[in-house]
Amino acid sequence: MAFRDNKKTKLEDVEFTTDINSEDFMRHDMVRVFAVGKVFTKISFKQVNFLGCYFRNCRFIGCDFTGAFVKESNLRGSQFENCTFRYTTWEKSHLDDDFLDRCLPSEENLARDLVRSLRVNYSETGNYEAVNRAASIEVGLTGQHLYKAAYSNEAYYRSKYKGTERFSHAVQHARWKALDLLWGNGESIVRILISCFVAILVVSIFYSREAKVSLIDALLESIWQFWGKQYAQAMPPIYALVLTASQFVAFGLFMAILVKRLSRR
Repeated sequence: MAFRDNKKTKLEDVEFTTDINSEDFMRHDMVRVFAVGKVFTKISFKQVNFLGCYFRNCRFIGCDFTGAFVKESNLRGSQFENCTFRYTTWEKSHLDDDFLDRCLPSEENLARDLVRSLRVNYSETGNYEAVNRAASIEVGLTGQHLYKAAYSNEAYYRSKYKGTERFSHAVQHARWKALDLLWGNGESIVRILISCFVAILVVSIFYSREAKVSLIDALLESIWQFWGKQYAQAMPPIYALVLTASQFVAFGLFMAILVKRLSRR
């Protein structure tokens, strides 16, 4: 059996006192490494373990963090410009929220995996606003990935997903899209309100045609019936049933979102 040593060079309890340019720290263990206000340009941090490090108000320009593992480190105030973060993992590390806007990989599946790791990381550090942002971004990236896996003509997706896998992703995307329209896949109260209005409007249109009343009167009757009240006259049972069911479903989805967000705290 062929194998080789997989030991990493250890850099422990040191401080960067000057700006660093074009250095290679690939496959290092950085333990309690310290830097404040320094600039790191075109540095390779591939497969580096950052353990208990402190990089505050630093700038990382064109650095490669592919496969890095960041644990119990502080990077608040640091800026990342044109850096690569594919396959990185984060645990209990302090990081500014704007990382989600500027540092994600271009590949949807890799970006989703990174956001998922960051969501857990933000939860561990108590940044619950960032947790909710990361969850919303993760949902959107999941939809993009499913769509491209099913329908994109890009060479990467067509070589990786074929035949039944492509059909499976099409089904998953259809399910994702339906739930996204209904309640934003568990992340949007606004979508629930829109879904309720659509249900009320559809019932109003059918009811106005059957009862020979104006759409406005039918809409008012439907709104009242949605809340379990009678407006002017008794609505046919089938319409009342649809509106009552919509009310219960909307309330259930609303409570589910609240529980999800509270459970992240």
